[in-house]
Amino acid sequence: MNILKMSNKMLAVLMLRLVTGVNYLMHGAVRVFGDYSGFANAMADDFSGTFLPAFSVRLLGYAIPVVELIIGVILIIGYQLRLGLIAAFLLMAVLIFGMSLLQQWGVVGTQMIYVLALFLILYFHEEDK
Repeated sequence: MNILKMSNKMLAVLMLRLVTGVNYLMHGAVRVFGDYSGFANAMADDFSGTFLPAFSVRLLGYAIPVVELIIGVILIIGYQLRLGLIAAFLLMAVLIFGMSLLQQWGVVGTQMIYVLALFLILYFHEEDK
């Protein structure tokens, strides 16, 4: 892959994919390799006033960073990109549900920017021929 010979469209998609991948990778990495339990417990605390059972929120709190890390790697290297993008869209749906439940509309707006980036990567990505 010679990036100097790519069309602007292909290069733009590649750069968006790489930057978005680094974002997801680092979201996951700082949590998995940092205060992993603290993140999961903080999530459970945040949702304690909702109908969601604490054990399920805590379990999701352990799963989200790992999923973010994997999605980041997939976006960066491009292997199984379509599957990684589907996983990213599903993760964003879960996160948007949670933040909507907490009525964190500013966060939901930011999450929609991630969804737009994922959409652009999926829509404009051209499979290697």
